[in-house]
Amino acid sequence: MALLLMLCASLLHADDKVSWAGTWKLNLEKSDFGKDPKPKEIIVKIDDTKYSVTGTNDKGQPINVEWEGAADRKPRKETGPQGGMSVTLKEINDHVVEGTKISADGKQTETWTSTLSKDGKVMTEKWRIKGPKGESKLRLLYDKQ
Repeated sequence: MALLLMLCASLLHADDKVSWAGTWKLNLEKSDFGKDPKPKEIIVKIDDTKYSVTGTNDKGQPINVEWEGAADRKPRKETGPQGGMSVTLKEINDHVVEGTKISADGKQTETWTSTLSKDGKVMTEKWRIKGPKGESKLRLLYDKQ
């Protein structure tokens, strides 16, 4: 579940000079999941300010979460079967967005930085997750499809 929420980090501003919009596939071989289980597949779709994450977790269960909103520092609520966290995004520059996710009960906090490569073909996310199961760090790489 934590991985699903992390992947929503792809929620980026699509109207910058560099386009974050499109379909992104998680590169499982180049990503580092730390102590968290590796999913089978993750696809992130960014369309203007609508973001969706779909895929399959390590147990074969579906992943499905989405939200709408810009990188304007205003909290947004996730929707979908695994949704429910509050998401806040902050644009640092055309190539970097920072995000924070907080569970409804406040017991889990996730922070991340998403960086878009200069050619716009690779998105790298660095995550730090703190919750009831302890702390973990991840490095996720997505290839634009």
